[in-house]
Amino acid sequence: MVTGPAPAWETVLGSIGDAVVIVDGAGHIALFNPAAEQLVGRSQRQVLGHLCTDVFAATPAIAEMVARTFATGQTQARSEELRPPRGRALPVRLQTSAIWDAGGGIGGTVLTIHDLSYQRTLEEDARRIEHMAHLGTLVAGLAHEVKNPLGGIKGAAQLLALKLADRPELGDYTGVIVRETNRLSKLVDELLLLGAQRPPELVQLNIHRVIQDVLALVQPEIDAAGMALRLEFDPSLPDVRGDAAQLTQVLLNLIKNAVEAMRSTQRASGHTLTVVTRMETDFHLLRQQDVSGKFLRVEIADTGPGLAVGASERLFEPFYSTKPRGTGLGLAICQRLVAAHGGSLRLENQRHGGASASLNLPLAR
Repeated sequence: MVTGPAPAWETVLGSIGDAVVIVDGAGHIALFNPAAEQLVGRSQRQVLGHLCTDVFAATPAIAEMVARTFATGQTQARSEELRPPRGRALPVRLQTSAIWDAGGGIGGTVLTIHDLSYQRTLEEDARRIEHMAHLGTLVAGLAHEVKNPLGGIKGAAQLLALKLADRPELGDYTGVIVRETNRLSKLVDELLLLGAQRPPELVQLNIHRVIQDVLALVQPEIDAAGMALRLEFDPSLPDVRGDAAQLTQVLLNLIKNAVEAMRSTQRASGHTLTVVTRMETDFHLLRQQDVSGKFLRVEIADTGPGLAVGASERLFEPFYSTKPRGTGLGLAICQRLVAAHGGSLRLENQRHGGASASLNLPLAR
């Protein structure tokens, strides 16, 4: 079967982005690389020596392909859904190939599992971002046309308020006009930002300094609500390449969303906002431009009510919001800015309650 020094093979298999499983002549798992551990959700120690049919019992196509390769020596390939012991089914591309021994017989089978979910997610993100770019160009043009009249309406209302100083019952109406024009003006500014095409000015950044600057802005709100703040920073993390202003905008939006979610509960006090930084290795990225597969992750977790059922698929859509007076543009803008950095942004519910946002950024070269 596999020959050569074990450490060398471990290094090679550990650097492969696809899951690699070797099944011996008796149908037992003989090798399970790190990508397989991550994809299947079981460690090599848990599966070594166990029957392939047992380890992949929820995906019978694998046992069928392995058996056919043993019988014919021919490579088998097909697309299937992999069903790990825990978690949702994943779209994958399966392939089995024979391992020939010195006597010309089949001594084992190599099973490779290529996870297609990341590729499909990237395709969906690309379609969404392209749609946002077209939409942004359209709405930016409309926003320019609306912004100037809004300023005139607000100015006229303020002048009218001065002339109606002795008529408080009418002055209330001018106050409504000013407040609503301010709200519309803020919406127009967000529309202009959605349509902005300015690329990020990438420089070497210490992400912890950016996070601390953002937390300084929201700390008074956190303290006033009686919330706790927990920071789990890894000081050994390398720098990222990013635009400080744009990343500040992204982090401020994500942190404020978390705080607002916790404030929406009956009692805001007692909640905890957690910000974590760490290095992550994603075997999907080994097939992308980042050959190392490593990136810096910032996780922002809250103990609020979590994401509404079905909301996670629409959170990045422009104008979709679960807030009563939300514009639905904040997360759409965040995703566009993060994508321009070569990163990714994901929102999901936590297992024990609350929601978390994961911001992944490429490392500085």
